[in-house]
Amino acid sequence: MKIALIALAMTLACAGQASQSPAKTFNFQFKSIKSPIQAKGSSKEEAFRVAARECFQKLTGGKYPGEEKGLDIIDICANPKM
Repeated sequence: MKIALIALAMTLACAGQASQSPAKTFNFQFKSIKSPIQAKGSSKEEAFRVAARECFQKLTGGKYPGEEKGLDIIDICANPKM
């Protein structure tokens, strides 16, 4: 019984790895940033999360921008140019 559970767990782990898409590179252009941000992800949504974080980092320089400016930056990074 114990061996069957271990075999089942290994099979599920291998199946999960096989079903994941390989990482693709996506480009996102944000207002106020001249060059596009390239981000990798298994889906465009996953890559967008990475790009949005990088956008926020670039526009804030890693410092607290204040509430009003911070909300403006969030709006820019949440809405890439299409």
